[in-house]
Amino acid sequence: MSKSYFAVTGIVTYKDKLLILKKSPDDRNYPNHWSFCSGFVKEFEAGENTVLREIKEEANLEAEIIKRGKLIFVEDKENNKNWIILPFLCKVNSTEVTLDHENSEFKWVTKEEIINFHFVPGIIEDLKAVGLP
Repeated sequence: MSKSYFAVTGIVTYKDKLLILKKSPDDRNYPNHWSFCSGFVKEFEAGENTVLREIKEEANLEAEIIKRGKLIFVEDKENNKNWIILPFLCKVNSTEVTLDHENSEFKWVTKEEIINFHFVPGIIEDLKAVGLP
């Protein structure tokens, strides 16, 4: 039976650009894949607090939540995992990113450029869930 994990994803925007992060080669889930700021919700932690914490930890940015998206379910049969993801659309006032150990690179891209990167499963669903088709 597949394991199920609950996580939040922060789609961080600055003007018309989106922040994407490349996971470190030693990441336990999807090494060297691109993703948005994301992480696991701690016990009794609100999803809103989790996403702001993850953005601060992973990119050293202070973010503001613009919109909470619809809960999405991503089935990753290849890795025998199910993801229940609560995406948030967030904005920042700076592009000065400082990465932590979880990620090796970052880029500011347009939503049209997303298809040019090898992402973790569910990225298009994340965008749709916050109203970015």
